[in-house]
Amino acid sequence: MFRGTNHGRIGRRMTVASDANFLRAGPRGCRVESVATIGEVPVTETVRPASGRWRPSGTCSFLVCDIAAFSDASRADPVRVRVRKAMYDGLERSLACTGLRPDEWYDEDRGDGVMVVLPPHVGMESLLTAVVDRLRAEVRHHNEAASEAARMRLRVAFNVGEAEWDGRGIVGTALTHAFRLLDATPLKEAVAQAETAIAVIVSKRVFDDVVSHGRGLVDPGDYHRVEVRVKETSDQAWIMVPGGRLVRPAPVPAVPGEAGPERVQDAVPQMAADVPVAQLFRMVDDLLDIPRFRVERGRDQLVGALPKEIAGAAARSAEARADLFAIVQTCLDYPGGLQQFLQAVRGFVGESMAVRRLEQTIARSLLPPGDDGWS
Repeated sequence: MFRGTNHGRIGRRMTVASDANFLRAGPRGCRVESVATIGEVPVTETVRPASGRWRPSGTCSFLVCDIAAFSDASRADPVRVRVRKAMYDGLERSLACTGLRPDEWYDEDRGDGVMVVLPPHVGMESLLTAVVDRLRAEVRHHNEAASEAARMRLRVAFNVGEAEWDGRGIVGTALTHAFRLLDATPLKEAVAQAETAIAVIVSKRVFDDVVSHGRGLVDPGDYHRVEVRVKETSDQAWIMVPGGRLVRPAPVPAVPGEAGPERVQDAVPQMAADVPVAQLFRMVDDLLDIPRFRVERGRDQLVGALPKEIAGAAARSAEARADLFAIVQTCLDYPGGLQQFLQAVRGFVGESMAVRRLEQTIARSLLPPGDDGWS
């Protein structure tokens, strides 16, 4: 008899022997295996190496994911085993895009999901692009060959912050926040609608530090802002659907007919004085979600595309929020000004969830009081 433990670690494993040891080369390198026998039946045991594994300390990146509806009654236990294996295998192959070996990151099983902590030198932009893109492909490949009950929908959350391994697990407020994001209702709604069966949520810190700047191959227009309220957590976060159509954070009624900028003019009052200040600031918040308009040059280009009478009348400001407020307010004082404003926004930014949300905010805000003409 012999003793050992199997921790279910992603990646390379080392086996320990009671009778005979030998080296076996595998796809992840060499490992030590041992074979014991009970009667004539060979028995192997796998244990995680006690040394050589990276332990989180200080600033780290967190990736947590889980399988939506894992406990659904339609899944028998053997199906759950298969789906879990697909998640682990796909995640391991995806994380290989970082250039790390499996023993250079830290992971813990979460039953229907997994928690991964990565060293600070792993760029978040590569996690949000190369790793997420590969993970999307892994989900697609699995689902193409799976029965209905074995198909997988994956929720993924990212955060950055301090972490400490205390000998039993990871302790860190940022990690707790990542799990709150993973459990957020908007993310659950997004993955349920996602054609690609995967949805990603990032924390405010990740968005501010990485996404909003468009670092690497990250496209800020792929993300939309949501409100997260889980347990004691109340914060903003941003969601994206890799390789699929952008989904709205919640069902939003549309102006009757097509809700493009050409329809917005039908709901616009004649003067800015007719619109509550709070509603104007909601439009400004949506504009600030578009990185181009947070910088002065982007706002100058936007104003330059407006008719001269509007551009000359706006009381501009060096501060982004005040500047955008003045621009929107001035556009409202000119017939068709807001429609021209939206056309200019589209011209510079193109189609994105942020632009779509801006259109919806304007349409909802500018309908006359008491008008319930939403479809």
